[in-house]
Amino acid sequence: MSTALTLFLVVFALLAPFGVVAALAAQSYRGGQLRLHRDQFRAAAPLVGPLSRSDSEVRDRFERRPVWPGPGPHG
Repeated sequence: MSTALTLFLVVFALLAPFGVVAALAAQSYRGGQLRLHRDQFRAAAPLVGPLSRSDSEVRDRFERRPVWPGPGPHG
């Protein structure tokens, strides 16, 4: 009995934070405070910018300045 109760308490302690987050997210969504839009999660990469640009824009930029970024800081 003691082992089963200990196991239950451990599982409860591990899963409780997920339940709290789910309850808070549901409440904020119902209240209109949680506003998620697709534009908030645009993909971008360092030294490249937004990844939604067409390939020709990247090619044009490389043709104007055909230099790869250095491996570290300069200057």
